[in-house]
Amino acid sequence: MPVGLRLFLLDAWTNKPERCARAGVPAAEMVPRSKGEITLAELDRIRAAGVRFETVLADAGNGASAEFR
Repeated sequence: MPVGLRLFLLDAWTNKPERCARAGVPAAEMVPRSKGEITLAELDRIRAAGVRFETVLADAGNGASAEFR
């Protein structure tokens, strides 16, 4: 069951705050983050909420993050 979904923005978006604002992206999300950083933050959030799990599925973009692996 998917429990965490966060927006991944390319640099082409985060480098243009006016574009993000027009698209309705919240100001707090207009920060460049790697997929690994986003995923680790989601895992921390889910664990803090008391959710326990044994398996995490992620796309190949997360595989580029040594910290995530």
